[in-house]
Formats: sequence, structure tokens, C-alpha cells
Amino acid sequence: MEHLHHFGLSQDPFSNEPDLRVYFESASHRDAQRRVERGLRQHKGLTLLTGEGGMGKTLLARRVLDALEEEVFEATLLVMLPGAADATGILQRFARQLGVEEPAEERAGLIGQIYEQLAIVREDGRHAVLIVDDAQIMQPEVLSELSGLLSLEYEDRRLVSMLLIGSNELDTLVQNDPGIAPRVEVRVRLRPLSNANSTAYILHRLTHVGGQPDLLPAEALDALHKLGRGRPRLLNTLADNALFEAYLGGRTAVEASDVERAASDLGVGSDPGETFIAPTMSSLVLEEAPELDLVPLTEPIEPARASDPSAETAEGDVLELSNAIFEPEPALEADPIAAPESSAPAASAETDDLEFGSLSFESEPFGSDPLEMALEEAEFSSDEAEALEGVFVELIEE
Repeated sequence: MEHLHHFGLSQDPFSNEPDLRVYFESASHRDAQRRVERGLRQHKGLTLLTGEGGMGKTLLARRVLDALEEEVFEATLLVMLPGAADATGILQRFARQLGVEEPAEERAGLIGQIYEQLAIVREDGRHAVLIVDDAQIMQPEVLSELSGLLSLEYEDRRLVSMLLIGSNELDTLVQNDPGIAPRVEVRVRLRPLSNANSTAYILHRLTHVGGQPDLLPAEALDALHKLGRGRPRLLNTLADNALFEAYLGGRTAVEASDVERAASDLGVGSDPGETFIAPTMSSLVLEEAPELDLVPLTEPIEPARASDPSAETAEGDVLELSNAIFEPEPALEADPIAAPESSAPAASAETDDLEFGSLSFESEPFGSDPLEMALEEAEFSSDEAEALEGVFVELIEE
């Protein structure tokens, strides 16, 4: 493959084929193998090896099979297949492994053939071992029939030991059969790899095919362990896809984002259902956009009083303030509710006229004197107008 040549790899380092040449003995796998072998070497009846999918149980089964010496054991490995896990078919397969050329069709004759071959093995000074992988797919009646072989004895000695390997469902299958559960003498649980073992496992697979450790820096290794959950099969799948992502990006090393993209495409996350979502350009723009503090133009704007008590508002300032509604000037600030408090003496009559007009005659055209127009329309006398003007001034000051 092109992406493998891009990184100088002689072959796929993360294949999920059960190849013992790239077997990695993690602490979890080493412990599980020692416990399983102990049960078989002591001729225990039934040993269970369980674990989540993708934990490397099949490879461990082959490792155990190779570790059993031929001069001491007659070991047989059967892999259960969906739709072909009926009792008769399994017993016929076991009989052929033991040397029976034409297994019988009926149960009684088939059990007799198996017993005869097991007795020959015992007389030869060896012990028979039956290893069944993917045992969780068997039906309860099939498991009950198969476990019946544990009752076969020769000269008061058990003729066969059995190792059942499967997912967590196998534990439930065994526990639900009161005739099989008491026969379990060794139970082994294969645990996920730790962070350190995940890193060592990936680098072991990589260097086996000539890859350099810096191809997978620490950030990428941490992402692989987190998203791969310590399962060798998932670690292989993520690492292989991350390599391809790095190749497409023209990089010489895998980045954490490559692992996250691979996990997203596979629908894998650190928690069930969690996937990687890359940030979009729209989200980046919104994060950087400043917030704008806008003031509605419909609210009335009053001029702020000068801090200088002697300051007066000229008539020209009124026009500038009015025009500021359409052409805002940064130097002008306004309070649309009330003028700031001031201990200064009352402003001039022109200022009071402005406040009176701005409060009561917003719709009057610019450049006119609202107070004079109101007095003329009301036909007030000059004395009445001055008195009315004083009342409004006092109200505004309060």
C-alpha cells in the first residue's frame, strides 16, 4: 500500500490477523496465560477465559496451544462458527482431531469413538485438552452436551480437560446451567491494556515491520489509548486508519487529530457514542467577533450638564445635539432617562427651555423654540408665562 511505503514500512504493522510472530505479552495477557495453563497442567475439568471483544483472546488461545508440549498433551482447538455450532457437528469435529476417520452419525456411537481415542491418549501417558474459542455462540443444550465429556474417566482419572474462551456472554451462559457452573475450576478474566502497555504494544507492532518510534509521538499514543480503550483489535484499527490520515495530509508523523478523525469515521469514542467533531469556520468566526453595544435611536437623548457650574448651553449646541441623532460623534454621551445630579445653581433660561422642549415637544422641527410656540398657542400673558416657566424649572430640578 502507498501509505505504508510513505512511512518506510515493509508490511502492515496493525493487521488484525492472529499472527503469533507479532504477539505482544502484556502484563494482562501474561497473567491470563499463566492462570489458564495452570488449570490445564493440573488436569482441571473446566477452565473459562472471558473478556470483551477485541481483547486478543483468540491469539492467546493459540499461544496456549503452542505452549502445551506434544509429548505431554493431546491438544485440540475448535473455533465455533455461527450456524455450525450444533452438538453433533462439534463432537464429530473433535473426533476427527483425535484420529477418528469416520465419525458416527448417532450420539451414542460418536461418544463411544471419542472415549476410545481418549483412552489411547491416556495409555500413551498424555492428557487430552479441548480448547473451544468463541464458545459464547453455542446454544445452552449444545454446551450441556459438550460438557458431558468431562464425565469420561479411565482408571479413575479424568480423560479430558476443557478450556472455553469467549466474550462476557459466556459467563452468563455457564451460570444459567446448574449442571455446568459447579464444574468450573478456573475462571480467568482478560483485562484491557493499561496506558503503558498500550504504548508498548503499538510500538512493538510498529518496530516489528521497520517503523521508527517517532512516527507515533506521545500525543498520538495517548489518543490511541483513550479512544482504543486498551483493546488490541481496536488499537490496531485506529492506528492503521490514523496512518492513512497522516499520509493523506502529507505528514511524516501521526498527529492526535489523525487518531481523532479515524475514530470519528469509525464511530468510536472514549465513551459509547462519543465521536470527534472538528471545529467549523462559522464557529471560529463567532468566537472572535466582538460584542457591539447598540443604543436604539428611538429613545430621546438629552445633553449632559457641564461639570462646571457656570457652564451654559448655547443655542448652537442644541443643533449639534439634534444632528447627533443622525451623525453620532464619539465625544458625546447621553443619558436618555435623566440628567446627572448637580449641586450647581440653576442654568440659564435657554437651557431650561431646551429641557422643557426636549421632554414635551420631540416632534417639533429643529431650529424652533418649543416654549415660545407653546406659549403663543396657549395665549398666555407674559406674567402667566413666567410663572408657568418657573413651575417647570422647579419640577425638572426636583
